[in-house]
Amino acid sequence: MPEADSLREVGRFDSNCPGALFLAIGGLHGNEPAGIEAAGRVLTRLEKGNVKLRGRFVALRGNRPALAQNQRFIERDLNRVWKASDLLGLEQRKHHQDGPDEGELRDLLQTFSRLFVESCGGAPLEDIVLLDLHSTSGPSTPFLCMADTLQNRPVSFALEVPVILGLEEALEGTLLDYMSEAGHISMAFEGGAHTDPSTIDCHEAAIWCGLVAAGCLDERALDEDPDDMAAMRKRLRRAAAGAPAIVEVLHRHGTHPDDGFVMAPGWANFQPVQRNGILAKDDCGDILSPLTGRLLLPRYQAQGDDGFFVARDVRPIWLRLSAWLRRRQLDRFLHWLPGVTRQDGDPRRLRINRQRALFGVKQVFHLLGYRRYQEDETGFLFLRRPDRLSPKAKTQ
Repeated sequence: MPEADSLREVGRFDSNCPGALFLAIGGLHGNEPAGIEAAGRVLTRLEKGNVKLRGRFVALRGNRPALAQNQRFIERDLNRVWKASDLLGLEQRKHHQDGPDEGELRDLLQTFSRLFVESCGGAPLEDIVLLDLHSTSGPSTPFLCMADTLQNRPVSFALEVPVILGLEEALEGTLLDYMSEAGHISMAFEGGAHTDPSTIDCHEAAIWCGLVAAGCLDERALDEDPDDMAAMRKRLRRAAAGAPAIVEVLHRHGTHPDDGFVMAPGWANFQPVQRNGILAKDDCGDILSPLTGRLLLPRYQAQGDDGFFVARDVRPIWLRLSAWLRRRQLDRFLHWLPGVTRQDGDPRRLRINRQRALFGVKQVFHLLGYRRYQEDETGFLFLRRPDRLSPKAKTQ
C-alpha cells in the first residue's frame, strides 16, 4: 500500500486488482469531521482483515484549515466554489494570491488530477466514484443527495436512505455538481447531526455499502465479522426509518450574514411544513414557508448562506419512467416543442421561453435528464446531465 499523504490523504487501500477509484472525502466543511473518522475506521478494517478489494479506496480530508479551527470555512465555503468562474479565477491567479479556502480548492483539484490518472492493478481505472460525507447542524436522519444521472442511481439507492433530488439546481458550486458534470458517479451523504456519535457510525456504514454497490467489494466480504454488511444495512435502514424514499427540492431560502436570520427552534429534516407556516425570522420579520412540503437542512449554525429548503415527495415510478425515456434518447426531439430552442445549437443546452412554452414542460425536462441552469426575465436555460446509457446504469 503506498504511503498516504498525512495532510490531504487519510489513507488508501487496494489489493492490486483492477477496478474503480472509490473516493471518500470528509470535512469539506471544517465543522463536519465525522466522515474523516468513519473513513479511518474503514481503512483500519480493510488492512487488518486483508480484504480483497477491486480497485482502490482513498479517503481524503477536505478543508484542512477549517478543520483545524472547527469552522465551516475560513473565508469562503469550500462546497460552493466548484463553479466555472471560481475555477477560471484559480487559473488566472498565482498560488500566493489564494485565500485559505481557495488554496484548498487548488490543492484538491491537483489531488484529483493525480488520483484520476493512477493505474490500479496494472490497468487504467474503470470508474471514479465520489462519496462526499457531511453532517447537519440540526437533528436529522441520514440521507443522500445526487444529481439525477443514470450512473448515480444504482450506488445511491443501494444505501437505502432517503434520496434528495434537485439540490444541485438550488445550490451553485458544489463538489457534487462538479464531479457529476464530469460524468463521474458522485453523491453527498449526510450522516446526521454534527455532535451525534451515531453520525460516524452511519458514515462508516455508507462507505461499506457504497463500496459493495460500486463493485469494489463482495457482499459477503465481511461476513466473518460480527458487524458485517447485513448489520451495516440495518444500521442505515433503522436510522432512516419513517423518512420518505425520494424527495425533490423545490425552494431554497438564502440568507446573508447581516440579515439576522434565526431558524425557529425544534425543526428537523423531513418534518412536514404547511404553506405560510412560520419557519424562521430575520430583521424583516417572520419567514413563512412558500408551499406545503417537507423541511430540509434547517440551519442552526452561524456560518452558511442556506437558511432552509422545502421539498416534496417523489414517487419511484417517475424515476423508472425517466430511465426508460432517457435510454431511448427522446431528448433529441425536445427542441421541437413550442417555446423550446437549442442554445447556440448545443443539444445539451435548451432554452425555455416562459411565454410560449407548454404547461409542465419543465417537469418533462427533468424526466429527460436536464437541470435548470440559469433563469432570466425571458425564461430558463436547461443543461443536459451527463447520463451514461450503458447496461450498468440500471434504474432502481
